[in-house]
Amino acid sequence: MRVEELSEAERRMWEAFPFGEEVDFTTGKPEEDDPATGAAWGTERTVRARVIAALLMREEAPQSHRIPAIRIKGARIVERLDLAYSTVRHSARFLSCHFELDPSLYWTRCPQVSFNGSHLPGLSGSNAQIDGHLRLEGCVFTGLVELRGTQLAGSLTLSYARTSVTGLAIDCDRLQAGHGISAIELEAAGQVRFSNVKVSGTVIMGRARLAAAGTALTLDGLLADGGVLCKRMAVTGMVSLRNARVAGPFSFSGTTIDNPGRMALRGSRVTAEGGLYFGGGFTANGTVRLADSRIDRELNLAEARLIHPDGDALQAEELQVEGTVDARKLTARGRVDLTQARIAGSLNLDGADLDGTRTPAAGPDGHRLVALDGDGMAMGGGLSCSGGFRAEGAVRFADARIGTFADFTGAHLRNPGGQALDAAGATIGRGLQCGRGFTAEGEVTLIGTNIGRHLYLNDATLSAPGGRALAAWQLEVRELYLRPRKAPEGTVDLRHARIGVLRDAPETWSRRRQDGLVYDALDPMLPAARRLAWLSADGDGYVPQPYEQLAADYRRLGQDADARTVLLAKQRRRRATLPLYARAWGLLQDVTVGYGYRPVRAAVWFLALLVAGAVVFTLDIPPRADPGQGPAFNAVVYALDLLFPLIDFGQERAFQPVGSGQWVAYGLVLSGWVLATTIATGVSRALSRQ
Repeated sequence: MRVEELSEAERRMWEAFPFGEEVDFTTGKPEEDDPATGAAWGTERTVRARVIAALLMREEAPQSHRIPAIRIKGARIVERLDLAYSTVRHSARFLSCHFELDPSLYWTRCPQVSFNGSHLPGLSGSNAQIDGHLRLEGCVFTGLVELRGTQLAGSLTLSYARTSVTGLAIDCDRLQAGHGISAIELEAAGQVRFSNVKVSGTVIMGRARLAAAGTALTLDGLLADGGVLCKRMAVTGMVSLRNARVAGPFSFSGTTIDNPGRMALRGSRVTAEGGLYFGGGFTANGTVRLADSRIDRELNLAEARLIHPDGDALQAEELQVEGTVDARKLTARGRVDLTQARIAGSLNLDGADLDGTRTPAAGPDGHRLVALDGDGMAMGGGLSCSGGFRAEGAVRFADARIGTFADFTGAHLRNPGGQALDAAGATIGRGLQCGRGFTAEGEVTLIGTNIGRHLYLNDATLSAPGGRALAAWQLEVRELYLRPRKAPEGTVDLRHARIGVLRDAPETWSRRRQDGLVYDALDPMLPAARRLAWLSADGDGYVPQPYEQLAADYRRLGQDADARTVLLAKQRRRRATLPLYARAWGLLQDVTVGYGYRPVRAAVWFLALLVAGAVVFTLDIPPRADPGQGPAFNAVVYALDLLFPLIDFGQERAFQPVGSGQWVAYGLVLSGWVLATTIATGVSRALSRQ
């Protein structure tokens, strides 16, 4: 190309090129220099693309210390800058320029290219190899930016760029960047795709504004050996992170994703080696999915808002976190799903506000309300749900393994007619704290739960009218503090539980079921008469084991009288379940010897009958059976001979009463046999229980 064929503007660029000097076509007036109005710029600011291409591919030796390069500002580039399949020898910088057609860098190899602040109808740069940086900072695009398979030795800069393309707006699939990607305050009205991108360095997308129907931002398969910082973004549509792997921090702090009723963030199988952060006011209107992901340091959800009222707000089943999960003051509208998650550290939900969603389940209404589902979780540290924690719907940790404490101090769990807290089959290393203002409107289920130290329910409020307030069947715990703020509304089910020390309070006793309950000690150790009221509240009616257990506890403390009182009460309650004839015999044993547990009563009866007989026969001496023979009559010995059926004092055979005395004698004989039989029965029963 000859110099004579160049316009004045092109000649200026031609002459500046060998020295790498900038050619400035701007006027200094912002309204006239805006690249968006570049179509109206005159010939004095117009440069043909063919001239630029000729210079970029021309052999040009450096002039002294100057390096040849295109450096133009405020120019209008007409025709298409087509460098496809070319080897560009010099770098190019287009600052605040207006391109008539989209430049093509398809399969191009070049040192470095910058379009900062320019207005472009698009950019085709797939499979290009750029030995430096590709700078698109502040650019305005009206067409697709295509950088599929592009390889950058330096960085990709999209900060402050804007694109108004609907559909796919920026396509960087399989792009490789040696020094990071910057897209600060990027604005896109279509999809931005960074799928399968490999980055050495950091990806920064802070304060980006992205909107698209469907997926707004795709980071699927991203590999970054630095951090990925997507802070304070505003996204309308879905963000997809499937199979992304990030060595540094992966942060969405302060970001808002709005995709109501659908998936807001799809993060299945993410690997975040430097932690995953959704704190600082992160909001997702739609489901956040982190299923099967691995986080090596911390998962941060502090003060986040997750909103999907008709489904799952958070799907994190089988999540693996090698550090802690910080979800303090998390707000969730919809189920938080942490089933089968593995957390090496602790899970902190202090001050969280969870409002569950109805999920399919067997039952009369075909659904259940679940706020937090942690069934099958395993954590090496503790679970903290205190500090004003609130849940509308079931909080589930069935079959979970918690290394230290589970703390629900002051929490408010509400699920009337269902389960408020379900930790059935859970193993808790140290203790479960559900006291000091803890409120459960619904059943607290601890069936088969194993707690290493204590279950604390002091000052708790348990309410499940018509149902089970506490279902602790087969619970195993060293200490149970069962002194709630008031008597539970509903049944306390402790059947077959094994408790070291049971600490309760008579003023909070309520209807209960405790067949098979085994404990080592009771606190306070009340007199048997008061503890019998505790046993009488058993909803199963008469069951013998609770009486035997309480009696054994009294005997262990050396309080045999209280033990006998309990066993006597057991027999009396059992009597009500027997047929009429058995009840009559039982009543007789009770009256006479207290079922063998009141031996003094037998002596009283014997003395009373002896005195009565002696008085009667003193007043009415019976005649001799054989006149002139036998011992002298003694009324006391005669009555004693009648009462003792197995001992013969000679009086009964020597004297034969008549009339009313004869009936008295028959009565004494019968009473003696009955008294002897009941004594033998009661004593044998008592001895067998010893």
